[in-house]
Amino acid sequence: DRLRIRGLIPPRRTSMQVQIDRVMDALRDERSNIKKHLLLEDLHDRNETLYHRILVDHIEEVAPLVYTPTVGQACSEFASRYRRARGMYFSKWDRGDMAAMVYNWPHNDVHVIVVTDGSRILGLGDLGANGMGIPIGKLSLYCAAGGIAPHRVLPVVVDVGTDNETLLRDKYYLGIQEPRLTGDAYFAVLDEFMQAARHR
Repeated sequence: DRLRIRGLIPPRRTSMQVQIDRVMDALRDERSNIKKHLLLEDLHDRNETLYHRILVDHIEEVAPLVYTPTVGQACSEFASRYRRARGMYFSKWDRGDMAAMVYNWPHNDVHVIVVTDGSRILGLGDLGANGMGIPIGKLSLYCAAGGIAPHRVLPVVVDVGTDNETLLRDKYYLGIQEPRLTGDAYFAVLDEFMQAARHR
């Protein structure tokens, strides 16, 4: 009664194993790997404990769905399938503010950060901000296989634009729709991010 959820959920309590079996049955019933990926992504959003338990217990079966080869398609379709923020986005528009922005991340004890600029995603080329699927997928596997606590990881995209003509015209694209920075301007954004992350 203190949580005020009585009557809002079914009365039967199910064990962790029954919950795992339910998810694994749903995954095995689905034929499309991208749909399996989306089932796992939805689970990640609503029950992180169960998600990570499934990764640990069924790593050989679900690793290809969370990371390669499926994550390539997930990144290509990231903007059109976007549901919620997971990770942080730093961009060229954030110059001068990154040292403050890192404090927006809700967890203080981050041990591992995976960063991408989205420029070379699994042989698919420049996917810009859509490349967020790479740090998310890698860190999920690091948690499962490496025993890193999920609250100690941080997926990051440093958005410096994109040279992908399709993304520059895509109305659903979530990143900066300007040509990618190069040279000193590019390194200045990365340097500021690295300094901000290091001093957090």
